[in-house]
Amino acid sequence: MQKAVGEFQEGVSNFQSLLDKLVSEVQKEREKLEQEKAQLFQDRQDFEDESKRVAQVAASDNEQITLNVGGSIFKTTAATLRDSPAPSLFAAMFSGRHALSFQKDGTLFIDRDGRHFHDILNFLRDGSFNFPTDSTDLKGLLELRAEADFYGLPGLLEHIDRYPYSLTHVRRAGTMNLEDNWLYEDGQDEIVFSVDTHCQLLGAGLCGTESYITAELELTEVNPVDFSQELKKLREAAQTFTKVDGQVVQIMLQTPAHLEPKKCYMLSALVKGNDSFCCEDCLDGVIAGGVRITFHGWESPNGTNECRGQFPELYIRVPKM
Repeated sequence: MQKAVGEFQEGVSNFQSLLDKLVSEVQKEREKLEQEKAQLFQDRQDFEDESKRVAQVAASDNEQITLNVGGSIFKTTAATLRDSPAPSLFAAMFSGRHALSFQKDGTLFIDRDGRHFHDILNFLRDGSFNFPTDSTDLKGLLELRAEADFYGLPGLLEHIDRYPYSLTHVRRAGTMNLEDNWLYEDGQDEIVFSVDTHCQLLGAGLCGTESYITAELELTEVNPVDFSQELKKLREAAQTFTKVDGQVVQIMLQTPAHLEPKKCYMLSALVKGNDSFCCEDCLDGVIAGGVRITFHGWESPNGTNECRGQFPELYIRVPKM
């Protein structure tokens, strides 16, 4: 009898432990549900708040916005800022997903240098960027580039990088033959080259003319073992030149081309029009701007080779690390 009572009491105790454990787990599950309910409520509230902000932004496209950029005042519309292409900082600011903090005077303060913001704003308005090609204010151009990078405007960065700032001349021609003019009857003039460090190719200097010529420039990556095998077309450019452009004429790529070590590149020029000068005694290697450019043996379709032809110069830029 006592044994049975003991087993019964032990059973009751075990049952109570199981019951307590079950109650505890139910309580935890209830607390978890309450937390999820509260989070769901907060998410719904955040969604409604964001929807209101988005609706306000959409409804106020023509609303005038006053920006205070480092103390300089600029006026524009919400649409101009909101519609700037991603990853623009302004597109994020005026998307409606973020609350904007306006000053007491109604302006939105941006803690940046305002000297170049008019160029930033003009680009946001119509995608334009006007910088004199003969300007010597490279410091200002690089300052504007830093601002464009901060505001997340890759389109403006591309415009700026078309300008030959920090341009380095790679002069490979020993002499310029101005008497034995070259006729382009058998195709394009070509050079094959490689670099020993990362840099950008901006363009090339071609031999000038006593009359006029039109040059079509093409940059391709070629097989390092077989230069006749084209791997990838990289850039193109075309331009017309006359006698007044000088003995060496500059033709620039539309955008800089990134050059990498251990790769080979072919630069070809198909020239139409009258005859042109020719460069001779060309070097097979040039060090410029800390970059070694090696010119490889190659005969062009028009009969020139690595020692003579129509490419007296290349133009490179070495990005700052």
